[in-house]
Amino acid sequence: MSEPLRIVLGVRAPRRDHAVAFEADAFVVEGVALLPDRRVALRDVYGIERSGGRLWIGAGCVPVVLGGADAPPERLARIEAELRARIGALPDGPGRLARLDARRPLWPHRPWLTAALVLGLGVAAGSTGLRAATDLLLLLAFGLVAEAALGAARLALCGAAALLAARICAAGGATLALAPLALALGWAGLLAFVRLRHEPTLGVRTRSALGGSLWLAPLLVVHALAAGVPARALAAAALAGVLVAPPLLRRWPGSLPPH
Repeated sequence: MSEPLRIVLGVRAPRRDHAVAFEADAFVVEGVALLPDRRVALRDVYGIERSGGRLWIGAGCVPVVLGGADAPPERLARIEAELRARIGALPDGPGRLARLDARRPLWPHRPWLTAALVLGLGVAAGSTGLRAATDLLLLLAFGLVAEAALGAARLALCGAAALLAARICAAGGATLALAPLALALGWAGLLAFVRLRHEPTLGVRTRSALGGSLWLAPLLVVHALAAGVPARALAAAALAGVLVAPPLLRRWPGSLPPH
């Protein structure tokens, strides 16, 4: 069995040091402000990703994020090397390492389309009520994640299909009032397809962002139904996002940054 090991990332007296303690079959993250120590089993690690001065370790619904201004890069590299070595020493270690290496980070796109749509629809609606604000916040939440991962062109085509499908099924509903929710639902369908179909290759940050946004999907549906949007229009918008996903993602993700 592997020997216990503790690597200190930052000394924060009088508070506890920020450190990672390795056990035989797990590691413990210590000294994170406002959070209790977190123990993660080695078998639960699905991804490891370096980004700038931080090390992202995928585990569970919320990834472990190590590093910061006071964390020496060589210690982050040591933690990554130790983590990979201990995962590789598991009975199915080589297969686990191969799956870790299959995940690649994406070049993030600037979410200019989402920002423009939220601003434009907000101005066009001319309403500052709670419903309108919630519509736009949900659109913003799904759009930021989807556009960063997929780009503006794919989002625009998916949104157009979702809006058209919802408009046809809304039986004369106001297009402007329907637009934010239809777009958000279409993008949610697209993200669900990406999350299910491309999960083995998603980097830790992308997988976590997609998973977090999809937790909002039930809230989006409940809000839309409470706002009086017909259920068939909601289903049509989400289904349109799923159906256009295969052709839109045929050449996705394209070129990737190096490991």
